[in-house]
Amino acid sequence: MIRGLAVAIAVVLGAALVGLASLPTGASRADAVVASDRRVAGETRVGDVKVLLVSKGGRLGVVVAYRDDKGWFGVPVEAAPRDATIAWAATPGGGRVPALSAVYGRVAGASVDVRWADGRVSHAATATDGTFVVARRGRVRSSSVVVRATAGAVVSEVHGP
Repeated sequence: MIRGLAVAIAVVLGAALVGLASLPTGASRADAVVASDRRVAGETRVGDVKVLLVSKGGRLGVVVAYRDDKGWFGVPVEAAPRDATIAWAATPGGGRVPALSAVYGRVAGASVDVRWADGRVSHAATATDGTFVVARRGRVRSSSVVVRATAGAVVSEVHGP
């Protein structure tokens, strides 16, 4: 009787361990959530999440990476239209990913100033290839993006996107 009970307990514990082991395990780093056919071109933080600018064949997109007990996980955000140089993306919020808005793209300039619809302005330097990503909490549209040269002169201004 005791032997049968011990075997039953061992079976139940074994099944529980198999069940736990089958839960998804995240990546060890935020950038490791990006698909192997894409590269991370930039990143910024919004609270506890990282907004990763990713590139595949020159086309840009955004992945929101968040940390869980099992590691880092990623949520892709809808990609920009193929012909867009600057794009806006947002998440609705829920779970570990907050509602956030991001503006990203590739421009011919040293920095960008993103003016949001609520009047706030975010600044970011561009990478050597002209890519940038700016993000903030909340679902807020961008009203304009000013592209600046190294000395600060305005190179161009895009309304929207």
